[in-house]
Amino acid sequence: MSKDSAVRTFLAVRLPLELAATLHKKAIHRAGDEHTHDVRWVVPQQQHITLKFLGSSNIDQLDTLIARLEQGFSGCKMFDSMTGCFRFFPNGRKSRILALDMHSGKELKRLAAICEYAALQSGFQPERRNFYPHVTLGRFTSPRYVNHSQFFNLPSFRMTVAEVVLFQSEPSSDGKKYKALHVFPLQPLAISA
Repeated sequence: MSKDSAVRTFLAVRLPLELAATLHKKAIHRAGDEHTHDVRWVVPQQQHITLKFLGSSNIDQLDTLIARLEQGFSGCKMFDSMTGCFRFFPNGRKSRILALDMHSGKELKRLAAICEYAALQSGFQPERRNFYPHVTLGRFTSPRYVNHSQFFNLPSFRMTVAEVVLFQSEPSSDGKKYKALHVFPLQPLAISA
């Protein structure tokens, strides 16, 4: 990336590939054959929990952001997160996005708050919506009514959140492709003797 060029970026927690593949298969199964073609599915390698969308970014902003986040995440420890219910955005009457709730107590919200603060201090725009931890599984090809009984709950799956990733979003023939620009590892939990 040259000093003057701008790229689209965001901060996120990447889902472990095995979990993402399981969620992908189960969501397609829940959609059923008659609805599978109505959804552009997010491939497992791209599934993530967005903590902060940054938008157009230049290298100076990103260098400042990385330094601030290294400091902001310095005291953060790994934690577990659990999958929850299916969710439809903006709502079930005119759904555009099929997602899955993610729960972690307040830990995901804490990471999002660190990202928001560092982004503001680095010259990025403030987030106007409340943070709602979720994984996007697919996007409906056109807004549609969704019968919630069609997407009944999955069993809960657990994952360990061990890092935050700064991603670059690039257009590709099948939607978007995400490239990791920087990884912020969280501290391992202390093992008691």
